[in-house]
Amino acid sequence: MEFIIGSGIAAVALYTAAKWNPAVSERKKIEHVFRNIGYRVKDHEPTLVRRNKKESSMEYVYSVPFGLIDDPKLQPTLEKTLSKPVEIKFRGKLIIKVYNKSLSKLIHYDEQVTNDWIVPIGYTLNEQIRHDFDSIPHMTIAGMTRQGKTVLLKLILTQLILNKPDDVEFYIIDLKGGLEFGPLEKLKQIKKVASNVREAYQVLQEVQKNIKRDMQLFRSNDYSNVLDTSIKKRTFIIVDEGAQLSPGKHHTKDEKQMFNYCQEVLSEVCRVAGALGYRNIFCTQYPTADTLPRQIKQNSDAKISFRLPTGIASRVAIDEQGAEELGNVGRAIYRTHTKHVLQVPFISDDVMWSRLGRYERDASVEKEDQASRDNTIEFG
Repeated sequence: MEFIIGSGIAAVALYTAAKWNPAVSERKKIEHVFRNIGYRVKDHEPTLVRRNKKESSMEYVYSVPFGLIDDPKLQPTLEKTLSKPVEIKFRGKLIIKVYNKSLSKLIHYDEQVTNDWIVPIGYTLNEQIRHDFDSIPHMTIAGMTRQGKTVLLKLILTQLILNKPDDVEFYIIDLKGGLEFGPLEKLKQIKKVASNVREAYQVLQEVQKNIKRDMQLFRSNDYSNVLDTSIKKRTFIIVDEGAQLSPGKHHTKDEKQMFNYCQEVLSEVCRVAGALGYRNIFCTQYPTADTLPRQIKQNSDAKISFRLPTGIASRVAIDEQGAEELGNVGRAIYRTHTKHVLQVPFISDDVMWSRLGRYERDASVEKEDQASRDNTIEFG
């Protein structure tokens, strides 16, 4: 009887300690998760080395048995168990950071203009993430409809124009009928907006012609990379809904050739034209081997994914699962050599135009220039 009473008192004491000491409670939950998902090597489990308490988080550092690596089930399982955001890093030891508060569900765009090719991508729980298009020229973006892809594209475009209004130009392939980006064609930085595959074919013919011209220029000047020259211009090719460039069985032979040409030029941009100053941003709603061509994906070192319906789609988009677990609109995974879960700032069309309106072309001046060209006879 004394043993039973003593055990009961010990159990109550353990419960009380866990209840009034959240760190102990969290630690036990973390280690229960290890056991429940089989995160171990035979009988050897991770061993807690230390805890680091910070202002916004508690960090748990575990020594792990040899041969044990990061498990994709660990982070989402811990988040659901602890009901808190969790960040996991593996640097010889397993580092689990448990945050006290969740990432904001809505962050408005409010960016300072800089004289570079760096744009904001989003906010994590402890930092702002930015992308440098001169360091990583090409990007793929995936995500289901209305999850934030188009907003991110408009944010990137807005920031690049504000940063480099005289040096940036865009070719936009808006395969949703031109509804989102068609109105932007009035900006002087927008060279062309294609709204269907046939127009995309024509735009990419122009892009390829320019690439050949620039290639010859680089050769004649012994240039190998635009970063090592005084050339300031950068040309961005944006594709919104790249799945529309995948031919179907119902298309004719000529149509399939047109589709294939578009994919080949975009692949060429990613393979070789980055050194010439060309940057590709390729977006698709549901990434598959057909809708996200291999050459484009492999040569795009920045990969972003909003919510996707399946883990398979997530693996195609960012080479690992996780995008299927994302929650609210605007939440995304940004992956380069590291991975960040972040909230993309929201920019409305009104805010975008309030920033970019001053760059609209003057229609009357354009008409005068065109009339002058029509009335001019060139000799030679």
